[in-house]
Amino acid sequence: MSDLLWTRSGAEQARHSLRQTLVEMRRVFTAEGIEPLAADIGTLRLAADRVTVDITAFRAAAASTAEADWAEADRLYSGPFLDRFPAVSPGFDDWLTQERTTWTERALETMARLADAKLEAGDARAAVTLCERMLRLDPLREDNHRRLMTAYLTAGRRADAVRQYHACVTLLRQDLDVGPSAETEALFQRLRTGNDKLADKPRGFAEERERGPEPRAIGIRSLLAAAGVPVVAILPFRSPVGEVIPEWFGEGIAEDIVGVLAGLREPVVISSNSSRRFRDTDFGLAHIGDALGADYVASGSVRVDGRSARIAVELAEARSGMVVWWQAYDVSLTGIFDVQAAISARIANALVPRLNEAELFASRRKGPEDLGAYHLVLQARDRMFHFTPDTLDEAGLLLESAATRDPYYAPIYAAMIEWRCYRIFQGWSTDREADIRGLEAAASAVLRLDPNHARALALYGHNRTIIGHDYQESLDLLDRAVDAGPNDAEALIWSSPTLAFVGRTDEAIARASRAIELSPQDPMLFRYEHFLGIGHYLAGDLDKAAEVGLRSVARHPNFTSNLRYTVAALAGLGRKAEAAPLVERLMALQPTLRVAASLPRYPFTDQSKREQHARYLRLAGVPG
Repeated sequence: MSDLLWTRSGAEQARHSLRQTLVEMRRVFTAEGIEPLAADIGTLRLAADRVTVDITAFRAAAASTAEADWAEADRLYSGPFLDRFPAVSPGFDDWLTQERTTWTERALETMARLADAKLEAGDARAAVTLCERMLRLDPLREDNHRRLMTAYLTAGRRADAVRQYHACVTLLRQDLDVGPSAETEALFQRLRTGNDKLADKPRGFAEERERGPEPRAIGIRSLLAAAGVPVVAILPFRSPVGEVIPEWFGEGIAEDIVGVLAGLREPVVISSNSSRRFRDTDFGLAHIGDALGADYVASGSVRVDGRSARIAVELAEARSGMVVWWQAYDVSLTGIFDVQAAISARIANALVPRLNEAELFASRRKGPEDLGAYHLVLQARDRMFHFTPDTLDEAGLLLESAATRDPYYAPIYAAMIEWRCYRIFQGWSTDREADIRGLEAAASAVLRLDPNHARALALYGHNRTIIGHDYQESLDLLDRAVDAGPNDAEALIWSSPTLAFVGRTDEAIARASRAIELSPQDPMLFRYEHFLGIGHYLAGDLDKAAEVGLRSVARHPNFTSNLRYTVAALAGLGRKAEAAPLVERLMALQPTLRVAASLPRYPFTDQSKREQHARYLRLAGVPG
């Protein structure tokens, strides 16, 4: 043993070094009241009755046939054997490498058994976590890529399953110079073509479509084939030769954008591992799009200009090369790496609406029979934007058609929540109770299909506050939403009003401000400004509330919720003349509005705030 550790010394010197090491170990352990070593003539060992070793416990748990023991083995395995242990000698290092391989393989086998057990039990979330960890340990295990694809499908994350296939193909080709196996290809082809047998539809499906199917039915339909969601590839951002910004900074921005987009659920975004291979190539967009299976390609540059850096990004159609969006951002070089994630999040939030606009424009050129669920949802959202009774009715018909085309596409039901919300709070619902039930059904459907859909969680949480005044449930849902999408401007903005209503106005203003910072050109910016205005209004800053509310009115004059708060703020400031034309417009849009009837519905937790709001509305001229 001493010869293995001290190979450059003679045998006697090696034994001396070992004795000195043991003396030092005993000195350290004795000071702690521990004596872990037992020695006999010619033998040195750990005293089993005095110490426990995690690898011994791991070995026993991994060898068990019980799922609970496999979970314990997974908990015990914290990384490679003797991770970060310094190099000692060629002989020792070879031994250590072999041991690390052996123990990692045993850990992977145990985690695979545990993941399969979780999938069989229907716990897809736990299976995903296990599979993702397995691939971090060994990214070239193709069977674990397939296992993760299956786990994603079972969890309702079909876009992630598609991305995982692309990541697998790229890694195999780059590192092993081989293609995927027939089994992997067959799994992906079933994804693309939707050839798997669909689960039986639930009883009453036609009458209760908003309930949606159970999550287990999701993994059988291809997101691309059934819903028509576009695929976007983010290329590493380039820096001109000689610039002080290193290449890896541009790669980091691209990877962060991919991470944000993956959290937003749509569009489908190609893994950065797949798109990275086009960093230093001059292939055309059509070639890159074909190679990655992408409909759109986003690329960018990082250029130094004095003490600042200019980060430019463009989004182009892969097939035609037509640029559909371009934007530049100027940032200070001071601490640029610290703000990399913030820059990336803002780019990602700006990219999605522009891509949606391009897809919406394209869908208008097609016949209704050619549209997939994704494009129907885009058209429905566009109709909702106009905020008239007729366009909201049209949006509802489009969403109904989308649900018929692909009842397993979760964003349909998220859009239904929003649609019901607008019908109720614009004052245009012909049956408020039926719309409330429909909203609950849509929320139940989307969260069965995709339990971590950040926007759906935030929308539902907001409405639990507005409709049910169930503040604790709402706050729990909103916390889940922000955890699932910390850089999703939509999730952040829908979480703001509840915080204001429960008195946490500083947090409400911060959430809304962050959402606007992430998506300053968002088509729905008027709604962002309105929610920011609610925060200021309930914080008692009527000047700021009126300022923000008037900006929102200028962007969109038909948003009745904003009109109500803006006229109240103006009246509270004594600016009744400015409020008068807005009140006239409000009453034209919502002629049945009466202060006394609507007052109980305002979700203010502070009764004095509710009474003050009523006084301001009456003062502005809203009928009592």
